[in-house]
Amino acid sequence: MYRISRHFVFLFILLLTAPYLLCARDTWSGPELQEDFRFDKMDLYAIGWSEKGEFAYGIVSPSESGAAYWQWYILDLIDDVLLFESPRWTLLEGQTPAELWERHPEWYPQLIRFGITPGADFLSGGQIFQHDGSSYRMSYTLDRSESEMYPGGMTKNIRIDLFRNNSSGKTVYNYSPSEKDDTVEDMILKGYILSPFEKRTAIVALEKSAPQGETPRWRYRIIGAHLTVGFSAVKQQGSALAEAVLNGQFYVSRMLLGEGADPDSRDSRGYTPLLIAARLGHWEIAGLLIDAGAVPGQADDRGRRALHYAAEAGEEQTVRLLLGAGARKNLKDLNGQTPADLAAAAGYSSVRKLLR
Repeated sequence: MYRISRHFVFLFILLLTAPYLLCARDTWSGPELQEDFRFDKMDLYAIGWSEKGEFAYGIVSPSESGAAYWQWYILDLIDDVLLFESPRWTLLEGQTPAELWERHPEWYPQLIRFGITPGADFLSGGQIFQHDGSSYRMSYTLDRSESEMYPGGMTKNIRIDLFRNNSSGKTVYNYSPSEKDDTVEDMILKGYILSPFEKRTAIVALEKSAPQGETPRWRYRIIGAHLTVGFSAVKQQGSALAEAVLNGQFYVSRMLLGEGADPDSRDSRGYTPLLIAARLGHWEIAGLLIDAGAVPGQADDRGRRALHYAAEAGEEQTVRLLLGAGARKNLKDLNGQTPADLAAAAGYSSVRKLLR
């Protein structure tokens, strides 16, 4: 007789129950209408956020026949990439997106795939708002001057800026058309929808645009912006990268490093981002910093370096990365302990062997 593993039985039960768990009505509350952004028979609905900076939302727009269309999307607000676009559905007379949503539990796996968290309440509003003790203001400029490409004065440049505490700002959207781009005729800046993760916001604008040669029509434009990183004159202690690492913001850290941030820039205490990541256990971010060339020699107020923390946590891969980056395995902390001592005390024999 075959002996059935308990793990196999658990996996079998999970596979049986997963569809019911995903389809439970209280798992996904469905699209939530954002009253601030209703415009000319067009409605914007928020669905949820992911910790990675992805935003799921839906749009109701009028059709040529007088009915209404429903379509929903998942947008990466860090890399400005559309990750998912649903088919376009015709809403029956009187039907709401929430009612249509309940009919299609097959949509949920897409949300699960991208780590979208259903939102109970979405914080949204106009072009001025406050969050975590800071005030924010959005503004935009349009260049409607005539040009060789647009002799009639078609909009040729659009810029949206986000200001923090009225003392610093950054450009979050800059449009200068090329022959490959849609023609943008006009834009109206509406406001924001705030993410519960990583102090990120989705800026909502209405854009009147069309592919070259077609008649422009109004549509929503969603733009991502971070509320703490990237301002030209933010009065913060230490580097923007150190702040992102301190907050455990993997994707913001990756973005800053990609834009040329110094991986060894220090905070106000003199700690490097790598030491901050090690102290807080942000090992994925530590890997980013090491790959970017971070030097692992900085010690904290306990005399510990990144290698001490990686060894004590049993992070074998990170230990290997740190050693490859030049970390010295025999340095002691203020208690006289080496990384190998900490690994041994925590019971990580494989890590201790690496540090001999």
